[in-house]
Amino acid sequence: MGYALRLAVCVILSGFVGQAIASEIVIGRGALQTLVVASAFKDQGRWYLAKGKCYAYLERPHVALDAARVIIDAHLSSRLGLTVGDTCVGTQMMSDVRVSGKLVGYGSHIEIDDIRIDNVQDESTRKVIELLQSATGRSLPKTVNIDLLPLLKPTSVPGSDIKVSATNLAIAKVTTLADAVDVEFEVKLTAR
Repeated sequence: MGYALRLAVCVILSGFVGQAIASEIVIGRGALQTLVVASAFKDQGRWYLAKGKCYAYLERPHVALDAARVIIDAHLSSRLGLTVGDTCVGTQMMSDVRVSGKLVGYGSHIEIDDIRIDNVQDESTRKVIELLQSATGRSLPKTVNIDLLPLLKPTSVPGSDIKVSATNLAIAKVTTLADAVDVEFEVKLTAR
């Protein structure tokens, strides 16, 4: 690259360094599936709702989008009851379930908020979950956080030794569409 072209690239990049850039990323259903699994199902492919001798976890998730919510169809495995010594005195239950949440953004994170159980296939499991929810006030974690900043990996300006990286991300708006999630954000870039 000639000196004049390098100088032009450096001048252009220096105008961006330290300034927030309005940007947009569209996350397709497949990418959202990967992000949800990496963020929520991170314990050997399980999302633990309760852990210990008595436990409940979701596994084998399938992520979809519908009605401005992220839908997670999964398999629930649980042993619910009372912990007595080194054992759980209770019932083992399994069922396919549908969980949903609303996607919101703050800082560099999108968050699955307002998480709720929409459907439990097995009737007896549904009744136990309803009993637990009424007794404890909830049976699901309140939120799941997905950090988007690591997705913006440092890159090199073609034909130069200049490395550009995102150093700050501020999500302004998250819109859940029928087949994707649209995230509007401002990003601070640094060139070295």
